[in-house]
Amino acid sequence: MASHRWFAPISTLLITALAAIIRIANLANPRLLVFDETYYVKDAYTLGLFGSERNWQDNPNPDFESGILSGYLEGAAYVVHPPFGKWIIWSGLELFGADSSFGWRIATAVLGVLMVPLVILIARRLIGSNFFAAIAGLFMALEGLSITLARTAILDSNLAFFALLGFYFILLDTQAWSSRLQKTKSSALRFRPWLLLAGISLGLATGIKWSGLYFLAVFGLYTFVVDLWQRGRIGLPKILAVGQGALNAITLLVPALVSYLVTWLGWILGSHGWGRNAKATWYESLWAYHVNAYSFHTGLDSPHPYQSNAFGWLISLRPTAFFFERYEADSACGLLSNCTVALTAIPNLVVWIGGVMAIIWMALQLRHKFDPAALAIISGFLAGWLPWVFFLNRTAFQFYAVAYAPYLAIALAFALHAYWRKGVARKLHSRNGTIALVVFATVFVAIYFMSIWTALPMPHLMWQLQMLFPFWV
Repeated sequence: MASHRWFAPISTLLITALAAIIRIANLANPRLLVFDETYYVKDAYTLGLFGSERNWQDNPNPDFESGILSGYLEGAAYVVHPPFGKWIIWSGLELFGADSSFGWRIATAVLGVLMVPLVILIARRLIGSNFFAAIAGLFMALEGLSITLARTAILDSNLAFFALLGFYFILLDTQAWSSRLQKTKSSALRFRPWLLLAGISLGLATGIKWSGLYFLAVFGLYTFVVDLWQRGRIGLPKILAVGQGALNAITLLVPALVSYLVTWLGWILGSHGWGRNAKATWYESLWAYHVNAYSFHTGLDSPHPYQSNAFGWLISLRPTAFFFERYEADSACGLLSNCTVALTAIPNLVVWIGGVMAIIWMALQLRHKFDPAALAIISGFLAGWLPWVFFLNRTAFQFYAVAYAPYLAIALAFALHAYWRKGVARKLHSRNGTIALVVFATVFVAIYFMSIWTALPMPHLMWQLQMLFPFWV
């Protein structure tokens, strides 16, 4: 069945439709600004009006949530993240109105949906199986951290999308380059156009959060390592990979820089953004702005009840609660007389823990046999996780890990495919059963946590049951 020519498009369509239903249905609820939406939605609104963010009067949220949008002030706001993520949010405000909680979130939700078919495309290239690519897509569609972040108008899901898009172009590049080396056996330097698109995508990712730089660096290094390996495998001088690597770096970095600067055009072309006139020229002012923001990021150590570090993210030690409210005899409860509405960024534990275990297994396998596909997946994970290991004392949150969630979904499908392929034929039925068990467990966990991923009203007892550990509360 998986080899049928219609399996790939139909399975992709169905899984994407499932992802869309989960990420877009009931998107307007809660009808309040949740967690960091209080910054990014209002920033997006004034960004669209003036090209740069503005300060707001004291306690502006009640008015803004009720559709009174005039509470911004003349003074420019100092913000520490680049503008592109807020421009994405603004597109939803422009289409559906800044007075609509659906409008606040729809642009982020759409990109969250689009990550699912992108995961399927990537998994198909890396695994070589339509069936296991569909499983990877299903894992992504049902991954809780990705669901919650896609339904919230903050930056991290958008960062994950553009980093993943850049990753896809990197794969297209390395596979095309490997095929070319195999055919021509030529060491001549070549311009690699897929890297241009990768650079643009990763520049836009950096224009959302500077974390995009980590993906740019790691993916660039990945292309160099694979080139070295390919040359050694077919007998070409490895030293020539250095020249090609330099050309690749230029091909990646120049469009990344240009696309990053484009995200700042509102600030550059205007005159009222924070720090815009701090220096004689716009580029000196922009550099001073970045130096200031860098100092903020590296010095951020304010305590927060939901802060966690990179090691805790691997086992979901401290999920971030975005919203919590108990209602009695309220319309928010629907058919329930009393209810709890909560929104907490909890991963799908099967995909998450299974994906981390798969990454560890793949890394161990690389010690014995080089596999560009396995290294690619590990690279995506490391780009999203490893840099945070060096900032364990910085105030950080588990939802940052959504940036590497797609690679965990792909890693788990990759490991299941390897498990299915290896072993004696007479035990194939047993292996099929194990894979089915993992898929059913993923679905079960998704159903169990769906209400807290999507802010559906539920009995308070259900919320208590979803808090599996005391340190989650």
